Amino acid sequence: MTSAISVEDRCIDAFNELKTSRHITTVLYRLNDNLDTLIVDFEGSLTHDELLKALPSDPRLVAYELHFADRDGSRRAAIVLISWSPQGISPEQGAAHAAVFVALRNQLAGVDLSIEAMTRSDLEYDQLVRATRT
Repeated sequence: MTSAISVEDRCIDAFNELKTSRHITTVLYRLNDNLDTLIVDFEGSLTHDELLKALPSDPRLVAYELHFADRDGSRRAAIVLISWSPQGISPEQGAAHAAVFVALRNQLAGVDLSIEAMTRSDLEYDQLVRATRT
């Protein structure tokens, strides 16, 4: 593994599209096979349940627009950056994934919540909403 992991420009462009477009709610990112470049893996619109089903058994970063009702009943949206790092990945994958999560987070403007998840239960809808409201 190289010491520096690059983030393709398309990764930032996809995030900016998520922020400005009503047609995109989800961007999944992954490291390339050499674990040295972050690339866009999926860009589209997923519900929360579809997102949970779409998470693979290897690491991904996810930018997700979470829609919910605030305590006063008003509709809100928050952009959540998720580090999906399921159990059973190699130490090399884990180290590269952690490094690129920090690198991507530092390049994105407009993230309301960053969260690290190892299981789908870490990403339960109500839990994300609570974390966003605080």
